[in-house]
Amino acid sequence: MLLRDEEALNYLAVAILLAFPWLGTVLGTWGFIWGALILVAVFLVGRRRGLAIAAFSLLIGYAVPLIVFGATACNQMSFVPLAGLLGVLGWQKNWPVRVTFFWSAALASVLGTIPTLMGQAVSALNESDMINMTIQQYQASGLLAAMQQQGLTEIQFRDVLQQVIHIYALILPSFAALLAVAEFGFVFYFVRIWLKEDEERIPFTRWRLPWYAVWGAVLGIAFYLLGDQFAWTSLRGLGINVMVFYGALTLVLGASVFVYLLKSPKIPRFFKFALIFASFIYLFFSVVSLIMFGLFDIVFNFRRLPEES
Repeated sequence: MLLRDEEALNYLAVAILLAFPWLGTVLGTWGFIWGALILVAVFLVGRRRGLAIAAFSLLIGYAVPLIVFGATACNQMSFVPLAGLLGVLGWQKNWPVRVTFFWSAALASVLGTIPTLMGQAVSALNESDMINMTIQQYQASGLLAAMQQQGLTEIQFRDVLQQVIHIYALILPSFAALLAVAEFGFVFYFVRIWLKEDEERIPFTRWRLPWYAVWGAVLGIAFYLLGDQFAWTSLRGLGINVMVFYGALTLVLGASVFVYLLKSPKIPRFFKFALIFASFIYLFFSVVSLIMFGLFDIVFNFRRLPEES
C-alpha cells in the first residue's frame, strides 16, 4: 500500500508540473501558495524520477500558456519553480547545503523579478491615478486640511507622494526578489526535511552563505556608484535593488550570528539581557549592526563554522 501511495504521489507531482502553470494562468490563481505547490512537485519528481523528467515536464507546463497567451502570460506566472531544478542538481551532485541553497535562491531571485519587469511596474498613468486617489482619501478624512493648517500645500503633498511612488517603483524588483527567495527557502527547507529525514537539520544559529556570496553586495555598491557617477539610471536602479536585497538577506544572517552569541556560555547572562534591552531601545542602530554583522560574517566566519556544514 505504501508503494502504491508513493507511486500515486509521483504521478500527481508530474501532473502538477504539466497542468498547474496552465491552470494558474487561466484561473488567475498564481500566487505564493500556487508557486510553492509547483516547486514541491519539482523537488519530488526530480528526486524520485530524475532531473530530466522534472525539467521536461516543467518546461512543457510553462510552454503551453506562453504559446497560447503569449508574453502577457509572463505578467501572471511565477518562474520561481524553475530554480528548483538547480536545487535538484545540487542534491544529485552532493553540493554542500548552503552552496545549493545560495545558487538556487540567487536564480529564484532573478526569476522572481520577471513578472515585475514585464508589466507590474508602476506606469505614469497608474502613478497619476494613485496620487489623485490618495488626495481624495485625505480630503475625505480631513487629513489634508489638517496638513494645510501646518503649512503643507496640496502641491507640496503631491510632490511628496510622487517621490514616494518613484522610490516604491524603483525598489519593487528587490521586493519581488525577496518574496521569491522566501518562497524558495520555505519549500527547500520543508522538502529537505521530508525527503532527507536521516540528515541533521541546520539550526538557525548556524545559517551561513558561501564566502563568495559577498561579491553580490560588492557588485550592488559598484553598480550604484557607477550609475550615479555617469548618470546611468538603469545601472543605478540595479545597484539600489541589489543593495536592498542584500540588506534584507544579511539582516537574517546577522540575526543568526546574534542569536548564536546569545547562546554562548562564555557571555555573562547580565550582558545578554543588556544586549537584548539595548537592541529594542536603539532599534535603528541594532538593525544596521545586524546587517553589517551578517555581511562580514560571510567573509570572516565569526562563528568558525565548518565550510561543509
